[in-house]
Amino acid sequence: MTEKEAVDIFEKAHFLHDQSDMKRDIESIRYVLSQKPIDMHQVRMQIDTVNRKHPENVVVFNLIFPLQGNRVLLASASDVNLISDLSWKLDYLQAKQKGKAFDEFCKTMRKIANEHQDGGLK
Repeated sequence: MTEKEAVDIFEKAHFLHDQSDMKRDIESIRYVLSQKPIDMHQVRMQIDTVNRKHPENVVVFNLIFPLQGNRVLLASASDVNLISDLSWKLDYLQAKQKGKAFDEFCKTMRKIANEHQDGGLK
């Protein structure tokens, strides 16, 4: 096995791990939001988990919805605000998961096109 082949395998394994991890997070959020009544402790835990694992979600949120007024700390946020925040994180993770899958597809297509230009499959 060449170094390039090993790197390709590692990148694919890393991609699959990331996809699986995001899928677990998405399913956990869906489960928490589907419970009646919603367990607000679980909502806070899911928000904290997403913020730790995907800190860029806060930046993206702030870019889409610029700050207007004071921020509310997670510990003092209302139930409605917490549920809304977790719903945003669900949408964000679903979009991120699809975006990463599309990016991986594009990389594969570029690789196939480059191999074809270089004289066929090797």
